[in-house]
Amino acid sequence: LPPSPPLGPAPCLARPPRAQASSEVPPCGARAGNLASPLDPAARPRTAMQAAAAQEQAVAEAAVSGILQVAQEQERKLDDQLRALENMDEDDFERLRERRKEAMRKQYYQRQEWVRQGHGTYSELASQQDFFDAVKRSERMVVHFFRPTTRRCEILDAHLTRLAQKHVETRFVKINAERSPFLVQRLNIFMMPTLLLCKDAKTVHHIRGFDELGGTDDFTESDLAYVLSQHQVLHYDGADRREELQAASEGRSINRMHLQAGSSSIREGGGRHRDAEDDIFDDDA
Repeated sequence: LPPSPPLGPAPCLARPPRAQASSEVPPCGARAGNLASPLDPAARPRTAMQAAAAQEQAVAEAAVSGILQVAQEQERKLDDQLRALENMDEDDFERLRERRKEAMRKQYYQRQEWVRQGHGTYSELASQQDFFDAVKRSERMVVHFFRPTTRRCEILDAHLTRLAQKHVETRFVKINAERSPFLVQRLNIFMMPTLLLCKDAKTVHHIRGFDELGGTDDFTESDLAYVLSQHQVLHYDGADRREELQAASEGRSINRMHLQAGSSSIREGGGRHRDAEDDIFDDDA
């Protein structure tokens, strides 16, 4: 037998080298650390939130862009006007002054003509024929059919007196309904007070009582002017009174006085309403 090899120390077993951290991107569908796969259900809510946030940001950016475009357009127009003024010479300014003076002259003569026709004051018409003469001369006219014993007619008198002084473009008159049976029947006047609104010799609207004025005795001069302007019988440049009047009139209605004209009784709701631009002179007036 061959001799045994000499005994010696046991051989050392070497450890395998420690794996180095890889910087490579894990393949699609694999998990790496805390990164979630797009197919992971847990990642879907976060993706939806991100999409919503991106959409909101896009809408906000579009709104800002629109505002900026409007502002830039206004600035451009202003710049054009400034440049036009800078380029104007003395002749251009003189022409502007002449046009302004001509417009002021026309307004002055128009106002004088209105005053000659009775505008600027609140007056009473003495007869029914005076009514027809007045409505022929004035483009816009507000006629108050009143009765001396009706208190709410006095409320209208106070407001109409002030409006007549401020709005010379419109003629304001009143006529005693009890002394005007022909007009009362022809124009469908059946309650006190009634405002008849006329334009171009046509009746365009009736304001019967105070319901359109908020259903209260405490309506203002501006309330009345606003309502009149809605029927193009007065120029009004104040605030919109629609919501205030509607809120005031909810659940409220002023009791209006029915007119007893001689032996005939004119009842509420009777007769034909002449609110649709009926020609006052359509028969034998």
